[in-house]
Amino acid sequence: MTYTHADYEQAVAVIRSRTSLQPVVGLVLGSGLGGLADTLEDRVAIPYHDIPGWPQSTVVGHSGQLVIGYLEGKVVVAQ
Repeated sequence: MTYTHADYEQAVAVIRSRTSLQPVVGLVLGSGLGGLADTLEDRVAIPYHDIPGWPQSTVVGHSGQLVIGYLEGKVVVAQ
């Protein structure tokens, strides 16, 4: 699928409407590491289906959400 600048703007608008946190690190959590997202402090979880154009998780056991919060004092985004 090809994404346009407008697609990115829509996704960012949804994410920014849910949190003012601005991540400095992105974490791609593979199988077995999803629990790390649950440890983020002051976390905000945004289901993929709420983010325009965001692909849905098809892997059994994956949470299907973007999580933003603090890890060791740094704002991170995890999926």
